[in-house]
Amino acid sequence: MREIRIRKMKYDDAKSLLEKELNQAFLDGEMKVHVLHGIGEGILKKMTVETAESMNFTKVNETGTIPFNPGITVIDILTPDPSMIQKYMKS
Repeated sequence: MREIRIRKMKYDDAKSLLEKELNQAFLDGEMKVHVLHGIGEGILKKMTVETAESMNFTKVNETGTIPFNPGITVIDILTPDPSMIQKYMKS
């Protein structure tokens, strides 16, 4: 399982890394990703959820949260259909 560490990063840098790593996880056939964003004021967690919801191949796993660790969000990578694979191969 892939871990994406964005804790203590600036917002724009964290978002860029998160998008890149989620795309790579999809292409690598990963099924789940843990995003380590920390607790803080919740800005990176909110960005993580919004980014995952904006992608058509990810879903925030509400039941997959790590017990006693609100600083991690679990994201499921959805299985692509053949047309989705073709779309990403052309990009």
